[in-house]
Amino acid sequence: MGGAGELLVALAEAFGPLVELVWPIFGLFARLSLFFMLVPVIGERAVPARIRIGFAIMTTFLLYPVLQEDLLALRDAGVVQLVATEALTGFVLGFALRLAVHALQILGMVVSQSLSLSQPLGEGIASEPNTTISTMLMLAGVTLLVSMNLHVALIGVLADSFATMPLGTALDLQASASWLTQITVGLLRFCLSLALPFVILNFAYNLILGFLNRAMPQLLVSFVGLPGMTLAGLFLLVICAGAMMTGWVEMFVSLMAEAG
Repeated sequence: MGGAGELLVALAEAFGPLVELVWPIFGLFARLSLFFMLVPVIGERAVPARIRIGFAIMTTFLLYPVLQEDLLALRDAGVVQLVATEALTGFVLGFALRLAVHALQILGMVVSQSLSLSQPLGEGIASEPNTTISTMLMLAGVTLLVSMNLHVALIGVLADSFATMPLGTALDLQASASWLTQITVGLLRFCLSLALPFVILNFAYNLILGFLNRAMPQLLVSFVGLPGMTLAGLFLLVICAGAMMTGWVEMFVSLMAEAG
């Protein structure tokens, strides 16, 4: 009994100061859990929710020593307001990085439309069916992020975010909406610039097809030229895929730096 009593006393001394920090730590966990539910790789549909929650719990304990003073200052803060504020902050940060994966999805859709390959759909890493090229680009992007030790970089992004958006600070909704809008516009511009060679190829194909149709109305030029255009587009995709993914990774790294 004496040993058990000493153990209980030691546990009370160790965890006693943490009792008053339960809700501040829960607010920190709210930000991390929403963030890891949305970010690429960890927030993918194929990753079970319990693994994401476990990752958030481990990161919470990892960041606790760094944010201990900030957590102590929030002992008397309102519980509901604290948790809601931190959850919204985590959602904004995670959604900003998730938009980069949606950019690859849009890029694949534009390329598929240009190559007349938009009809074959299949299951990918997204919840809805996508074109084959979209699935390929998203899988390639997520694989590149895994090879770059993204989980370490994400913890750095979270640690830096507490300097710009401290714990318990109300999020400026107007500024956050404007920031997400700018990111969305920039990603759309980036996707369209990467898909420009395929759009130009599709335009040239249809232009030549129009001239051939005028010259030989009796020839079904679409059945003759469509396989060639698709083959040329796939060859162009093979040539440009490396440069496209390199540019996307650089864009994602700059987006992480901006989010942090």
